[in-house]
Amino acid sequence: MTPNKPRLLIIQATGYSFRGVRLPYKIRKRKLVGAVIPYLAALAPEGWDVTLKDDAVEEVDLEAEVDVVAITIRTVTSLRGYELAEAFRRRGIPVIMGGPHATFHSEEVARHADAVCIGEAEEIFPRMLEDAAAGRLQKFYQRDSPADLRGLPAPRWDLLNPKNFVFYRPFIIQQSRSCPYTCDFCAERRLNGDYGYRYRPAEDVVEEIKRCKSRHIFFAASQFAGDKVRAMELMEKLIPLKIRWSTLFSAHFCNDDKFMDLAKRSGLLHVNMGVESIDQKTLNAMRKSFNRVKEFEHMLRNLHKRDISYSVNFVFGTDAEDPDVFDTTLRYLIDKKVHAAYFNILIPLKGTGVYDRMLADGRILDEENMERWPGISCHFKPAKMAPEELVRRVKKIRRDFYSLPSVVRRLPFPRSESTFASWNVNALQMKVASRLDSMRDFSEF
Repeated sequence: MTPNKPRLLIIQATGYSFRGVRLPYKIRKRKLVGAVIPYLAALAPEGWDVTLKDDAVEEVDLEAEVDVVAITIRTVTSLRGYELAEAFRRRGIPVIMGGPHATFHSEEVARHADAVCIGEAEEIFPRMLEDAAAGRLQKFYQRDSPADLRGLPAPRWDLLNPKNFVFYRPFIIQQSRSCPYTCDFCAERRLNGDYGYRYRPAEDVVEEIKRCKSRHIFFAASQFAGDKVRAMELMEKLIPLKIRWSTLFSAHFCNDDKFMDLAKRSGLLHVNMGVESIDQKTLNAMRKSFNRVKEFEHMLRNLHKRDISYSVNFVFGTDAEDPDVFDTTLRYLIDKKVHAAYFNILIPLKGTGVYDRMLADGRILDEENMERWPGISCHFKPAKMAPEELVRRVKKIRRDFYSLPSVVRRLPFPRSESTFASWNVNALQMKVASRLDSMRDFSEF
């Protein structure tokens, strides 16, 4: 460690472009200004010289003169993260790793890093840096209590290169953490220590929005309306800002006229919702019975009449599904003129009930590579079809839904910012659907 100001390099790892080929996935520009590495920079102790690198849009200098490297990874970016970590460790530079993958695979991550941050980084990440500076790094660091979301430091957006983002630069703002629900297939609740749903004070969120100086905001929240009263309090405070914002919340909130009217007045541009299935028995098996199929049509009407852009998520492969689910779902979505949809194969992730059951039944396939590579894959033995058939059917419904005739039939004429947003989502997904067989099925956000 140098006697002068310690130098910290924070890297957001990318993934690989093709399955089984270690070619880093690169894009020209990000469509969203991310919050992860700028926020980690804000957590660094005073006096550190911090540099940020987004591996997807920038080249990482493996010979950079730095004292500590911190790398954040998801499962799909973990192999690339290990590659970067090993390059710096060969030079004797200590590497800290964290991110969602480290929460459930900490022992694996520890084989490639000098120290691992498990779960939330507040208080932990600064201590890791201080220990690195003093030459006393431990292998694992983890909080034993939930982080206080009041008074969080502002992300260091000043350290990002504005040329790496599209011209209108929507900013990601952290609004809440975790989720109040316990859906059987979702590991989100356990990601940060299973401390339950928490939210930031509305005043703090508003100040952060003012600081970023962007008219377009994406609220990073697994469940924006996990506490409806607090969500409505925030939306009231958004009205004077005259921003356009997007987020994720459960579909049943769209049936609450008071909530949706306020969301519209506060500038809601696009909402993504986990519908998951149009079959109620499947939803019940997912522990998602709060989604009611009989209310979906009313939900869609509420969104359409308020001119709010939206997308819905589906998960295929549960044991409760019938083989005709794909045809039934496609007909429903086109008939109801659903703006956008994402079609996913069930993933038995660690930390979920479905993982525990499938592991016990010997139904998990190639667990070592689960979520490691891009593209659509099935990582388990479905109850009613072969894994290859499930992959084929999911690819087909994506192609059919995002075919030009389907898009033209479903979408309203682009006459407003919201309808333009829906057309933009469809244009991007048409591009993704056209390259499914190349396995380059990455998000370009």
